[in-house]
Amino acid sequence: MTRPIHMILGACAVLMLPALAEARGMGQDRAMLPGFETMDADGTGQVTLEDFQAALADPRGQMREQMITRLMQEADAEGKLDEDALRAGLQAYVTERREARREMMQARLFARIDADSDGVITPEEYDAFRTRAAEHMQRRGMRGEHRMERHRQR
Repeated sequence: MTRPIHMILGACAVLMLPALAEARGMGQDRAMLPGFETMDADGTGQVTLEDFQAALADPRGQMREQMITRLMQEADAEGKLDEDALRAGLQAYVTERREARREMMQARLFARIDADSDGVITPEEYDAFRTRAAEHMQRRGMRGEHRMERHRQR
């Protein structure tokens, strides 16, 4: 990498720490997997073992490339970033990642509720999901009314 790229990455690291911490949210200590679109590099709608291995080989490298690409969208006609453009690019990058994560989580939740995977949630599927969730909470010692009290005591 050239020296200006190292300087940009250094500035990104310093400026991104608070935003990334906020984007990760509380209680998410495990590493995040890349999005499906990231793993599906050739756009076929399928991820092969090779695609999966490549995506997991250097997730920070891919994230860095995505960040640089997003930042350069804020660059001026000469390809330079001033502080305001850098901040705007970083904020846009974090916002885009947060939204992508939210969409992924919503899709996963929908898939868990849609037991027959037909793309529609029926009342029976929804009731079954709520029952499973309540049973899970009971096994973990959390009943709905006591859950908030436990959370407040922390």
